[in-house]
Amino acid sequence: MAGQALLQEPSRLQAALRTAAIAALCIALAGCATSQPLREHRPGDAPVAGTDEDELWYAMQRAETELQRSPQRVRDPALNAYVRELTCKVAAEHCSDLRVYIMDVPEFNASMAPNGMMLVWTGALLRARDEAELGFVLGHEAGHFRAQHSLRQWRRLKDTSAVLSAFQLVAYGAGVPDAALLGALGAYAGIFKFSRDQEREADTLGFEAAVARGYDPEAGADLWARLKREEETRKYERRGVVFATHPATEERLADIRSAAAALPSPPRERNRDAYRAAMRPFLEGWLAEEVSRRRYASSLLVIGDLLADAPQEDHALLTFYLGEAHRRRNAASDRAKAAELYARAVALPGAPVAAWREHGFALRDAGRKAEANAALRRYLNTATQAEDRAFVQRELDRLGGTP
Repeated sequence: MAGQALLQEPSRLQAALRTAAIAALCIALAGCATSQPLREHRPGDAPVAGTDEDELWYAMQRAETELQRSPQRVRDPALNAYVRELTCKVAAEHCSDLRVYIMDVPEFNASMAPNGMMLVWTGALLRARDEAELGFVLGHEAGHFRAQHSLRQWRRLKDTSAVLSAFQLVAYGAGVPDAALLGALGAYAGIFKFSRDQEREADTLGFEAAVARGYDPEAGADLWARLKREEETRKYERRGVVFATHPATEERLADIRSAAAALPSPPRERNRDAYRAAMRPFLEGWLAEEVSRRRYASSLLVIGDLLADAPQEDHALLTFYLGEAHRRRNAASDRAKAAELYARAVALPGAPVAAWREHGFALRDAGRKAEANAALRRYLNTATQAEDRAFVQRELDRLGGTP
């Protein structure tokens, strides 16, 4: 029976095996740490053979090979090209040293490996408003690379237990579904948790890089202020991924705002329209993943903020998913609020077809059978290949309707 259970849950078995492999890698690398001096980090250079940095890069290259095969890697050429181009803007002379991987994870995070592997999660792309905000994030990560923070942290670790504690913190505590499937990402993020001074230096480097490319210096503070508000909705939960590895505090926000205020004639470029155009093909999928996290207070804040300054063509979609967050939370008055939002969504141009289904169910629950019938019929007539077609048809039959 035990063997049968394992066969029925292959993803868990794969995750367990991969977790064990990463842990073994951490153990092997722990013996490599030395006090060798840092090399001059020039663009295009690689570590000296036989050094602890060379060993660290080798381990990261193995992890990168695994990550390249990950089902969570977003392979869309246009999106990857867009994010890559923005990364090159803020990484400047180190552009050719970096390889950017977009990972389909509905949390805000980005990370930078010492060998030039940069990871950007789709939750970050959803939450950023424009190129300036994302440029600050990418510049921050490139700053870690330029300053060799990962190597500095690696050399600071003294024993295997410190490595494994960091690994376990992220692999099991990040709160991301199937976190182990990201391969070395979880282990890496925990092992190389940077100090406050290193985060401050990366902020400075990212800020300078973004401003040098003409981006609004207030963008970083705008983004971190929203992230802090989001984190504050999680009063009784483990700290989120972004705050586990990037300590956004009032002090940090004050530093970024102070740096922006100190510029005499700051640039104001945001490139919001270009950013929205690049992200829009993925917006519906990312919103669906956002509400699937079951952190409804957080999702309501994120989607509500997006809706507040979204272009008109996105209002129907965002309004529908705001309704979805209310419906799924199902606290007091949430059903009524969801019904109101569904009705508002279907009245707007470009409403997603699922809005008609949920609107129909809300009307049914309110006893408005004729209107429910019409809404559900519209859903079936539009979503001709819907997987739930039989279920919706049964509801229509109960209402006395026909497709």
